[in-house]
Amino acid sequence: MTTRAHDRIALVTGGGGFIGQSLVGRLLAGGWTVRNLDFVAGQIADPRLTHWAGSFLQRPLLAEAMVGVDTVFHLAATKFPREADRDPLVDAQENIIGTVMMLDQAVEAEVRRVVFASSGGTVYGRPERLPVDEDHPTRPMSAYGVSKLACEQYLRLYDGRGARPLSTLSLRLANPYGPRQNIDKAHGAVTTFCHHAAQGRPITIWGDGSVERDFVHIDDVSRALVMAADADAHGTQVNIGAGRGTTLNDILDMIERVRGARPEVTFEASRGFDVPRNVLDSRRAEALLDWRAEVPLQQGVAELLAAFAPAPE
Repeated sequence: MTTRAHDRIALVTGGGGFIGQSLVGRLLAGGWTVRNLDFVAGQIADPRLTHWAGSFLQRPLLAEAMVGVDTVFHLAATKFPREADRDPLVDAQENIIGTVMMLDQAVEAEVRRVVFASSGGTVYGRPERLPVDEDHPTRPMSAYGVSKLACEQYLRLYDGRGARPLSTLSLRLANPYGPRQNIDKAHGAVTTFCHHAAQGRPITIWGDGSVERDFVHIDDVSRALVMAADADAHGTQVNIGAGRGTTLNDILDMIERVRGARPEVTFEASRGFDVPRNVLDSRRAEALLDWRAEVPLQQGVAELLAAFAPAPE
């Protein structure tokens, strides 16, 4: 029998980040007590939210934060994709070994479930077919994708372990976007394009703009994460995406429709590591989580342009 939400404690690693803040807010709204294990506290203030300052790599802190926890949402990573590629050894030492340590601690603490934020944009590599389902071959082309895939495999290894068996679920997220995404990290085309357009700054595109991605709104992502806490399925991976491809040029068109003017764009030589097309098949999410993406991309673009518009003088 599922425990009532207001009796449950969630530990969110990386709860001060972009995805983390959306998840924390949704958990609190659902009646959970939340512990945020992160160097960054975030902007949410609530008596049921506590900040545990530090990293999931600090085992004593992790052990203390896990006491009495029902569900761990493991969002934290010590490296962004570009940083991981520059130093794969450190990425593996921190993110793969750190995740195994987290799973060990979850078993010891008798945590019920671990939900892991994986990457649907990197674990598959160059697609053989579209849309990409969870049975597609996994051939990551980056250190970031390799470490995410390795962490997934360890989750499956640990599934069912412990006196109160641990259950695990990996969500392979497409390309999340939305308010509060850190544009300084150069991570997220929709958010970056909208920010630059609203601020009157030029947009740089590598290639001819035909690169196609699956963009999913942050509200849809956090909703999927919460739903994963109580899904009957475990020991597997689930794609979380809009299920439709959008090119970078399509985003420019959406911005133009909202603003009435096309943003200034500079096209640079394409990058060899960019996969031309990646669109996720999210039918498993619908079957196992009863989840589907709800926020249309055009609506999300309009929301971002409004959020980034300069304040009136």
